[in-house]
Amino acid sequence: MRKKYIVNAVFGVVLLLLAGLIIYIRFQKPEEMRTVMEVNGQDIVREEYQLVLQRLRAQVKSGYSTEEANRKDFWTGRIDGSTPLEEIMGLAEEELIRDKVIASMAEARGIRADADYESLKESMEQENASRSRKEASGEVNYGLITYTEEAYYQYFYTELESELTEALKKEHTITDKELESAYNENLESYRYENKVNVLAAETKAENTEILRHAAEAMESGMEKEELAETFPDISFYELEMNSLDTQEGKSGVYGLRWMLAAGMQAGEISEPFAAGQNMLVMKCLEREEDGYLPLKDVKGVLESQIKTEAAKQEIRTEVQKAEVKKKDSKLEAAAKEVLMEQDT
Repeated sequence: MRKKYIVNAVFGVVLLLLAGLIIYIRFQKPEEMRTVMEVNGQDIVREEYQLVLQRLRAQVKSGYSTEEANRKDFWTGRIDGSTPLEEIMGLAEEELIRDKVIASMAEARGIRADADYESLKESMEQENASRSRKEASGEVNYGLITYTEEAYYQYFYTELESELTEALKKEHTITDKELESAYNENLESYRYENKVNVLAAETKAENTEILRHAAEAMESGMEKEELAETFPDISFYELEMNSLDTQEGKSGVYGLRWMLAAGMQAGEISEPFAAGQNMLVMKCLEREEDGYLPLKDVKGVLESQIKTEAAKQEIRTEVQKAEVKKKDSKLEAAAKEVLMEQDT
């Protein structure tokens, strides 16, 4: 009788456990069942994790010899004390933690960013549909015509980090004393080999002959105001260039202007030369060797650099503080699924 009672009790417990498991599975959200990690309360599902693994796959394999990378047990076999599987899982987890921290920091600053996997897929599909419509109507598409999941994922987080960085920079203030200190600490970065001040004359190519006459007037010492009155078809301007700031323009169309100016001495006149569709001549007004850009000339760039580094450091700090929950067995299973299937 006692034995039968024990059997029934055990059977009853098993039934209760099964019932509980069924209820748990039934009422669990699909996203929760696919979740392999959580970062600051944000779910990372299996597909998102595998997406990052696929992108890192070639990078990790490139760190091994061809013989090692072609082994059947490459991912799970130990090489120098660890497995490539452990390496790539670690890299993927680091990247995902950083991405989700950026997303949570952005959201806290009012930067809308639906960064869960399903929202990213939906956003990508909308973006691709919009680009397809533009392509069909002959409108200009900047960048890719169609994004893959991997490309869109990188694009999304690159843009989000850029927006966050700008927001963080606005939160930081830099005093003049801090700027001066940073300038002095990095003074050698602002050292130039030579600096040249020139008077330039620029005009359309069809005015080359007039430009030659202007060059003769410049050589004779005629002042800029008189030159402008005498040669109205020519633009006259003074320009300072140095080896750190060559004034080439975004397209590099004025690259030759610096190349010629760098070799000129005070009072020297250049031969006419082309810059894009225009022709120029230059007169060297002053030349200086081995100097430093003054703080006033680099203040804006330097302030931006300091604030950018402060923003990056804030992101690094938040990454270190992130609350991470990992489901190790699910992570390993998902990694093996996507990596080892591709190798078979």
